[in-house]
Amino acid sequence: IFAYQNGGAAVYLALYRKYRPRTFDDVISQPEIVTTLKNQIAEGQNAHAYLFTGSRGTGKTTCAKILAMALNCMHPAGGNPCLECESCREIANDETTDIVELDAASNSGVSDVHELQDQLAYTPVSCKYRVYILDEVHMLSTAAFNALLKTLEEPPAHVIFVLCTTDPQKILETILSRCQRFDFRRISTEAMVSRLGAICTAENVEFEGEALELIAHRAEGGMRNALTSLEQLIAFGDGAVTMEVAERMLGAVD
Repeated sequence: IFAYQNGGAAVYLALYRKYRPRTFDDVISQPEIVTTLKNQIAEGQNAHAYLFTGSRGTGKTTCAKILAMALNCMHPAGGNPCLECESCREIANDETTDIVELDAASNSGVSDVHELQDQLAYTPVSCKYRVYILDEVHMLSTAAFNALLKTLEEPPAHVIFVLCTTDPQKILETILSRCQRFDFRRISTEAMVSRLGAICTAENVEFEGEALELIAHRAEGGMRNALTSLEQLIAFGDGAVTMEVAERMLGAVD
């Protein structure tokens, strides 16, 4: 599980990064959200501000990145990014300044919002839209939310906001009313076990179905948690994921 950067040494890639969905069709357990976003893009009726809510590991930031890629794709196919055009490649490799991902937990003040607003006047460099993904947006201060309010209501035509949060109840109603809201559900155990099995097969890792079920159960609907546990079990079990290893690592009782 390695990636090579600039012809240098191998850099380890965690499973949740290596197998992060790249198109909407790869996203599991969110059929209504995926269908709506694909239809909007295919019909050219996207919103200017989105709010993605849900517990950790359910695909909010992943879908935000896929949305940014699909909106800027030169040859979208049924609402999905083609992954092959110059725009898709630049976004996938984080080589464009037009897709901005900000952590609201560490950029929570009014001055941070004002700095963001100063950037909005600039047109995209290589993409059709500048997309701002604000993660953990509930961490913004009340003053920062109020400063963001007018911008969310009437952003420049080339700007799209995607707000992601695990705590929508902490967001001002005035902000909520200006966004299209999508609530991400916890990933089902069945879907999670299926994805874990496919990843084990791709990695040539032997596994027992019961072990994957235990991992999925303990992940509590979060795919990132499940993949982190799987990674630990692969290392501890010397490349094999068995029920015995899973019970020892996850502290389960029979």
